[in-house]
Amino acid sequence: MNRPELDYYAVLDQPRGASKEQITLAYRRLAIRLCPHRDKKDEHDFVPLAQEGRLTHLSPMGELKQWAYINMAYDVLGNDLYRAIYDRFGEAGLFEGVMLPNGYFPPYQYHGDHMKVYEKVFASYSPYANVIDAIANPPSLYATRQNGIGVRTKDASTERIMQLSLEEVRTGCVKLMHVWRQEIVNAKESRLEKRKHTLKLNIAPGTTAGTRFCFKEEGDRYPATIPGDIIFIAADKPHPDFERRNHHDLVYRYDIDLSQALTGFMFFICTLDKRELKVVITDVVYPGYTKVIPLEGLPKCRNMDATTAIREANKKIEQFGDLIIEFNYIFPKYLTPRMKGLTRDFFQEFRKMELELEEEEGKHMK
Repeated sequence: MNRPELDYYAVLDQPRGASKEQITLAYRRLAIRLCPHRDKKDEHDFVPLAQEGRLTHLSPMGELKQWAYINMAYDVLGNDLYRAIYDRFGEAGLFEGVMLPNGYFPPYQYHGDHMKVYEKVFASYSPYANVIDAIANPPSLYATRQNGIGVRTKDASTERIMQLSLEEVRTGCVKLMHVWRQEIVNAKESRLEKRKHTLKLNIAPGTTAGTRFCFKEEGDRYPATIPGDIIFIAADKPHPDFERRNHHDLVYRYDIDLSQALTGFMFFICTLDKRELKVVITDVVYPGYTKVIPLEGLPKCRNMDATTAIREANKKIEQFGDLIIEFNYIFPKYLTPRMKGLTRDFFQEFRKMELELEEEEGKHMK
């Protein structure tokens, strides 16, 4: 269907060779005046377009109609691909789709959400958000004889690895971390001195590796900057007996010989909270066999806000991971001829008994 095409450049009152920055500035100039959500009491702050001598062919239209056109125009011209297709193939090619060297460009369709375009350009619902923020939350300033007056910038954060033993993770603990930082030691803020500072960390039971503990603005203190954050990152300290798996499970490895693997055995495990755990194995321990003891792993740590954490500080933890026991097979390094003969006789007799047992089970099945 033939219809007159809309000139998006004319809508924004820009030449076809205008840069992307010029297109954006033109949209901003028009959007501030035409946005229907602008407070009407601020209208006196803007000079009407007619008085600026910047009338366009849209000027006779109502403001809502102009508002719709400028958003659609910027949605096209503000996108490099849409603009390239519009420049070459016109509005028809844009709406009908065209075949490009790298594939087919599907038909463009304006989404119709004018405020979506507006907020994309201004990065806010209001074009004055940065001014409002500066008034409501004024920036931190410095005034020194050496550097004069300026806005403080925040120093980079300092990250440190904090090794936690599995015993500390199991029961929870309090860690006192000592840091050395530069501090201002006189009223004129002209002399700095390195001083020791202690930070207190409350380690909740079950804290997982990678948990970050942030102390806001506890870094070095300089006259012209805001102190950076000090961040401690939890990491598991290697344990001689246990290994953490899946955040809350514990893995324990136990060495056995072939006799134990076939006949069963019993052993004790000293847990992280100093209990003696008796483990009895009556199964045949085949390769890949594991013994899982429920609720003998690490506590399951929950993310809680400050109020909930205080309310449940003395509450008993009831959710735990599992203890997974894996077995390592210890084979003899050397067998004498007599030992080999006895082993061979044993397995021959063993196989014979297996066949007899299978026959008896077959008779009972019949």
